[in-house]
Amino acid sequence: MEKITIKNVTMLLSVVIPTKNRQQYCKAAVNQILSLNLPDLQVVIQDNSENDSLKSELREYIEHNRIKYHYKECVISFVDNFSEAISLCDGEYICMIGDDDGILPNIINVTKSAKERNIDCIIAGLNAVYIWPSPNSIVKNGEHGYLCLSYVEHKERHINCQKGLYQLVDSAGQNYQNLDLPRVYHGIAKRSALEKAKDIAGNYFQGLTPDIFIAVALASVCKNVIRIYYPITISGICPRSGSSDSATGKHTGELKDAPHFKGHTNYVWNEKSPAIYSVESIWAETALQALLIFGHKKLYDEFNVGLLDAICLKKYPQYKDIIMKHVVQNKVNVKFWSIILKVKETMNAFRRIIMRISHLKSGVKKFYNIANISQATKIVIREYNVCDK
Repeated sequence: MEKITIKNVTMLLSVVIPTKNRQQYCKAAVNQILSLNLPDLQVVIQDNSENDSLKSELREYIEHNRIKYHYKECVISFVDNFSEAISLCDGEYICMIGDDDGILPNIINVTKSAKERNIDCIIAGLNAVYIWPSPNSIVKNGEHGYLCLSYVEHKERHINCQKGLYQLVDSAGQNYQNLDLPRVYHGIAKRSALEKAKDIAGNYFQGLTPDIFIAVALASVCKNVIRIYYPITISGICPRSGSSDSATGKHTGELKDAPHFKGHTNYVWNEKSPAIYSVESIWAETALQALLIFGHKKLYDEFNVGLLDAICLKKYPQYKDIIMKHVVQNKVNVKFWSIILKVKETMNAFRRIIMRISHLKSGVKKFYNIANISQATKIVIREYNVCDK
């Protein structure tokens, strides 16, 4: 199918949405974004669904050049779909969201501020989480839609990307969103930084999962990165989302069953990650591939394989034989790392208690019976006093 483009347009910010077979959520996300009437913002849709019915749903927006829509008919991998999505963007800065997510009106002025200060990337707060209505909600009483808003602080700090990479290696590639690592997914990255990463890697994304690959990539090429402690987007979780599947245990199985391999030919799995299909092993595997691609051989060698095996052994005892085989091959003292894991979990639980005692989480608010992302946005704007000024 011929690619539909917006001609001769230079935008400050492109909000790009890769989507596949979730037309109703993607349409709702587009409606939510365009309803904000933000200047200097482009919406880019990369559609890899089984059919192009979404094009008809969005026809008016396409014809009036309010969005850029591209339908990719053939089966391609997650990383290739995300890479093609980035290639369509005309913005000087790029923010990527899921097709069940939303944005907030402050995103434009945050981007303007980044441009004025020559900031390469912004790590934004993930304070607003919306769970779409579902009869099998992952949250109690969330069947008709649920919104959770956590404590925000209107502050920022510069981060050390090298420190973030060490954190990633030490944590075995886990919980990357909590580390000092730049991101384009629910973050903002300068297009020129993404191009630098592409020049090294051969594409904007490699490995099996796009978000953690680009975190390593941007950490390798960005110099001026800040973290802000308030949101510019809303994280959505619909019944068919990856987050929902993770919460319900669907992202688990034999490695050959991982959907991440679709669209790849002869993909070589990194042997530092146990050969099981799980969030933890997939994240670790892509982190390892990215470290090699961007020349971080020392960090690659220091990757915490022991902690990774201990995590997988605890969470997936049904694959004990495969994990223990990996333990033996990598000469891991899994008993030691299981103790370390327990200590880490205890310390994290203690920190959460301290945060509650110190009222850092006293601002958490929960809202029920929230029908869609647009309704959730209105509540977020009101509760956080978000504006585009």
